[in-house]
Amino acid sequence: MSRMWICEGQLAEKPLAVNAGVNLYSFEEVCYYLYQNAESVEESFYNEALCQWLSDELGMEELAAAIREGIEAGQSGGWCMGQILAAGGLYSHKEITKAVSIVQSMESTGPAQRAKLRGDRLLRSGKYRKAWIEYQKALEEESDLFFKGRVWHNLGTLYARQFLFAAAGECYKRAYEIGQQTVSSEAYLFALACMDGASKELGLGGAAVRRQNQLSAHNSAVVQNPGSIDKALEELREKKVSGDRAGYEDMLENLLLKLRLEYRKSE
Repeated sequence: MSRMWICEGQLAEKPLAVNAGVNLYSFEEVCYYLYQNAESVEESFYNEALCQWLSDELGMEELAAAIREGIEAGQSGGWCMGQILAAGGLYSHKEITKAVSIVQSMESTGPAQRAKLRGDRLLRSGKYRKAWIEYQKALEEESDLFFKGRVWHNLGTLYARQFLFAAAGECYKRAYEIGQQTVSSEAYLFALACMDGASKELGLGGAAVRRQNQLSAHNSAVVQNPGSIDKALEELREKKVSGDRAGYEDMLENLLLKLRLEYRKSE
């Protein structure tokens, strides 16, 4: 259930600009922003400018002083966020603890790892465009091939969940070439099979399917069960490992039939 909060405190004459197009005018807005963006708010957000804004614009001198002292003492961004959320009284202790733990887990990794973690969480919640941006950051920041292979694999999953099988196949293929992980090669073959199935179902050639995928990338087809691709791949791997070739082929055919039907519904 959604919540509605009434801003009871002082409103700022000059807003706190947190990123392009987003300005905060109240302490309630600050708390909401920090809680909802725990994965993406960088530690540099907690600085003297924030303390000055809290003091001058909202009249929260005590909180500003506490945050300032914490920064000078070397406290982490997670600690600062915890102080702010606790002062707001909008979230429960359990909710604050969860948000702080997310921030702390991000702070213990490098920039590329943080970007991947953000991308993974956004992918799980179906926020594909934001997840794609974070994965691109991760690829730019990191040179380790095994790590990049994992990022490319997740990019493949991002596209597969939107039925963009051509793009998914390319990502899975690149993931396997870089990381040499069997899971990526199997996902690549699965994406090719799905793409071929869509081609036969719609009466299109390969080039037309590729073009259709490119156009669909701008419209992001809605997937009712975003985890179905991952679960399907896991079940297929189990059948293959067990040596049940007939069961493997039957399951693959059933999955393709289901995906074709869902693909048509998404158009």
